[in-house]
Amino acid sequence: MHQAICCTHCTCLPVAENSKIEVEFIGEPGIRYDALIIFSEGHIKCLGLAILLAKNIVQGCPVVIFDDVVNAIDDEHRDGIWRTFFEDGLLDDKQIILTSHAEEFLIRIQQELGAARAGTIKRYKFLPHAGEHELRVDSNPPTKNYVLLAQQALDGDEKREALRQSRPALESLTDNLWSWMGNRGDGRIEIKLSGPRSPWELNNKCSKLKSAVNRIAGQYSGASAAVAALERLLGVSGSSIEWGYLNSGVHDSQRDHEFDRATVRIIVESVVSLDAAISAMRNR
Repeated sequence: MHQAICCTHCTCLPVAENSKIEVEFIGEPGIRYDALIIFSEGHIKCLGLAILLAKNIVQGCPVVIFDDVVNAIDDEHRDGIWRTFFEDGLLDDKQIILTSHAEEFLIRIQQELGAARAGTIKRYKFLPHAGEHELRVDSNPPTKNYVLLAQQALDGDEKREALRQSRPALESLTDNLWSWMGNRGDGRIEIKLSGPRSPWELNNKCSKLKSAVNRIAGQYSGASAAVAALERLLGVSGSSIEWGYLNSGVHDSQRDHEFDRATVRIIVESVVSLDAAISAMRNR
C-alpha cells in the first residue's frame, strides 16, 4: 500500500485496477474516505500532479508537459508547484513545457528563476484573434524578468527605465533574501518609518538586510557575494536622485536634474550581482 503523508492526513494510493484513492485523517485512524469526495478540486489536481511527476521521474522521461497546470489551485499550492518544477532540482535534466492562463503565475516564475535561467526560457504568447479566426502566436514576447529588463534599458541608455525596472527587481530580490534568512533562523529586521502612514524606503530595507546577512555570511555559499552586491548598491549616496527614484517608486515626476549614467550602471550591476548571489544561495 502506497501512502503520501502530510500534517493532517495520509493518502492511500490504489495498487489494483479500479481501486479508489483513499484518505485517512490522523484524528480518525483506521477510517478511510474516498479522496475524490473529501478533497477539493484543487487538492485533487495537486495529488494527480504529484503522482504524474513521480511516474515521470521513475520512468526517466526526458520531457514534462502540463497544460494549464494551476487552474483551480490556490496561491499557496501554486507556489509549491513552481518550486517543484524549477527549484527542488527534481526536474533539472528534463525539458519542461508549461502552459497557463494565469499570467501572474508565469510572471512570478520568471522573477523567481533568476535572470540567468529566465533568459534561457523560450516563451510563446497566444493572442486573441481579430476576427480572422486563425491562431495568432507571438513567438518572441518580451521578458517579464525585472533584472533582464533593467539590463536591457541600461544597454539602450534609457536611464529612467533602467531605474524603473530596478525598483521591482530590488523589491523581489530583497524579499527572497529576507525569506531565505527566515528559513535559516531569525528573519527579523527593524525598518524605520518617518511616520505612521509612511512607506518604508527600499534603501533602508537593503541596509538592514545587508547587516543581517553579513552576520551569517560565512556559513552559507553565496551569502558573501550578496553582501558585497548590497554594499556596492548602498555605496551610492542615499540622498542621490537615483536612490530617491528607487525609494519613491515608479511614478514619473518632474525632475530638474538628469540621472547619472555611471550611477545607474552601478545600481543595475549591483542588482544583477545580487540576483546571481541569491540564486547560488538557494542552490538552484
